[in-house]
Amino acid sequence: HGTTIGAITLSGITLRMRRKLGPLIPEVYHIPFPDCYRCIFGGDYPECGMRCMNYLRVLLDTTIPPEEVAMIAVEPIQGDAGIVVPPPNYLPELKRLCEDNGILFAAEEVQTGFGRTGKMFALDHWSVVPDIMILGKAIASGLPLSALVSRKELMERWEAPAHLFTMEANPLSCVAALVTIDIIEREKLCERAERLGQYAKKRFLELKEAHPLIGDVRGKGLMLGVDLIKDHKTKQPARKETLKVDWRAWEKGLILIHLGKSVLRIAPPLTIEKEELDRGIDIVGEAIGDVEKDLVPDSVLQRMGGW
Repeated sequence: HGTTIGAITLSGITLRMRRKLGPLIPEVYHIPFPDCYRCIFGGDYPECGMRCMNYLRVLLDTTIPPEEVAMIAVEPIQGDAGIVVPPPNYLPELKRLCEDNGILFAAEEVQTGFGRTGKMFALDHWSVVPDIMILGKAIASGLPLSALVSRKELMERWEAPAHLFTMEANPLSCVAALVTIDIIEREKLCERAERLGQYAKKRFLELKEAHPLIGDVRGKGLMLGVDLIKDHKTKQPARKETLKVDWRAWEKGLILIHLGKSVLRIAPPLTIEKEELDRGIDIVGEAIGDVEKDLVPDSVLQRMGGW
């Protein structure tokens, strides 16, 4: 998401961020992100043959002239939409499509960057090198900073002082970013996130076996999503129950939020101790159990919110 006209145009997170702001930038097209748990094309990977990718190809063959497309922007792993990981071949295939048609490939790694997924950047999981990267959040460990990184020849086409903000490149934030990157590399936090993430995912999968409210557990590294559902056949999001789980977890001492209607976001600090991680997972399990037993009243819903 974002609050400038360009960022809002690219964003598809919620209509509340787009209503009454139009007209937005023209000729920006949105296509469905590949969600193998709730495939809107009704497919089953890999038998589906990646209908999501074929949909894009059809658009470029029939509706959108590929030679007029400047860029395709994508989150390697969707964040606020519910921690959605694409099928293994999707991003390499998307990059090839861009290369074949002279389209720039832009990766939005604001949430996924700097070790969160067990790699420095999420695209590293698929050995994909983008033309452009959008970075932020963890880049400066909480201090306000974002970055646009791209191939040298693209940057050199801009004439100064274009694309400048008065408050950009704050020296304190820049120093914090350099120290952050140094610590991530020196303390091997990417490897740590991968190791702890595998452990956490295993524990949540065990909880899934014990709790019918859990429909899916997905993610990479310490960027995990626990999808709560009403019914295992329809996979209908359990919105009300998710809000109650958030509330009960808070009562038990864990700050927990959800994304994509009913997906619990599991994204602890990369430096979290295993004992703290275990306690957090225990609390999530206890909170889910209490909601399944109807021990959390509807009255708490008036005090809850989210995307």
